[in-house]
Amino acid sequence: MKKSKYLFVLLLLISITVVCSIGTFFYVKLNNKQVANDDEILVMTSCNPVYLATINILDGVDGYRVQNLSQPTTGCLHDYTLTTEDMKNLSKADVLVVNGGGMEGYLDDVIAAYPDLKIIDTYEDIEHSNGLVGMDEYLIKEDEEHDHEEESESLPLEGKVSAELTDEVSEHHHDHGANSHIWMDERLYQCQVISIANGLMDANPNREESAIAENVRKYTAALEKIDKQGLDVAVANENVAILHEAFAYTAQSLGANVVATMDLDEERQVSAGEVSAFIDEIKEHDVKLVLAEYDYGNAMGKLIEEQTDAKVVYLETLVHGDYSGLDYITVLNKNYANIKNVL
Repeated sequence: MKKSKYLFVLLLLISITVVCSIGTFFYVKLNNKQVANDDEILVMTSCNPVYLATINILDGVDGYRVQNLSQPTTGCLHDYTLTTEDMKNLSKADVLVVNGGGMEGYLDDVIAAYPDLKIIDTYEDIEHSNGLVGMDEYLIKEDEEHDHEEESESLPLEGKVSAELTDEVSEHHHDHGANSHIWMDERLYQCQVISIANGLMDANPNREESAIAENVRKYTAALEKIDKQGLDVAVANENVAILHEAFAYTAQSLGANVVATMDLDEERQVSAGEVSAFIDEIKEHDVKLVLAEYDYGNAMGKLIEEQTDAKVVYLETLVHGDYSGLDYITVLNKNYANIKNVL
């Protein structure tokens, strides 16, 4: 009996030792994994367009982790408020990539809360020609007119990632309010890609740059193959109207003239007088094509088609929804195909 008691105690001690050893093993393994994660550069992105650019730039590159902030399911990015989870993630981030140009209304609060957080502002880089020489002329600003004479011009993109963007730019004219939806013109989106790549290299100078540079070359080459369906010829210099300011950049990319703008969203209250004036502008300028977002432009679109000869086409802005991989290219190809189908 006494012998059995000693045997039981011995087995109990062995069991405790085994359990403790297993626990220690997994604790060390988990702790090592946490240390490895701490060595990664956490890159937060503010919206889908810059998220798509960033994941393509860092595809397969070690030492980085990319995470998008929560995205609004409705409404405009301008009015989006950060969630508690967003602020928690930003507290751990090394870099925040933003579209800029006022798109992120919360940006000043983030800078105040996290003064050491590196911000890559793609709009600012383009506006101030930070490695993106000559591209600021494509930014649609308040009370500015943009006239581009037809020519083939080389637009050098300087910095750690260098490229040459050559476009046949048809003469067109714009007169819009300030507009930061720059990703809707794929030329400016390519500049955003380069801005982000340069900023990431500056944020992590010890990393291998060749992988990022190669990814940028691959991604910009894919962007060059976006199929405009011949619209840059078919609608060049044609008058169009838009029901979302993002599509001013779509029109610019195609060389069309925006002669009437009504920026609709879920909070926009449109008066009968505004509707009447907008319809009159469409008729006066013989507009045949109106670019709109379905969620907020559908009702107005039906009215336009009832009262004018214009066709309304509904496009995506890449603001709402989940996107990944080469979805930017997929969406723009779909947008251009939709325009082609109504002509």
